Amino acid sequence: MMDHSENTLRAAIKALRETVVPAVDPNDPQAVEQLGLTIEFLEHLRARIYDIHGRERAELGNQLALARRLIDDAGIVPDDVRVHLERSWSEASKVHADAAAHTEDLRGAIRRLGAAARGVIRTVRNGPEEVRDRVGAHVMSGIESSIEADSMWYSTFRQNKDAAAAGTP
Repeated sequence: MMDHSENTLRAAIKALRETVVPAVDPNDPQAVEQLGLTIEFLEHLRARIYDIHGRERAELGNQLALARRLIDDAGIVPDDVRVHLERSWSEASKVHADAAAHTEDLRGAIRRLGAAARGVIRTVRNGPEEVRDRVGAHVMSGIESSIEADSMWYSTFRQNKDAAAAGTP
């Protein structure tokens, strides 16, 4: 069966532009603004709908790399916290390696692994400065790739918005 998601989104955007926009009271700035934001979001979603799964897989990869750095520096956290992180890393690695993993499976693994990593961060918050600095360095090294990925993801959103403002499809 063919996936019609992109065409359906395109039709919804067209209906909003051609039918709903003219019907919205131009003297209601909040309604005008919200409708514009909704159309922009739907345009972004249409452009990225088939990239969502890959984005989640890449995010899980970033989370796995951060968790691996924290695990490799195992002496910095108590055993129970490290064991929880190792277990979460192991489970997330299996999901990441599974080519058939559903997007929601990837998201669940991201949440669980992120919670385990936050457990490490909370545990060392009041620890020795050297430990806090090492964990902070690991976290900062992981943030850079996440920021770059988000920037790339939303660059399409900005490009679509600029194209719409210029009147190009």
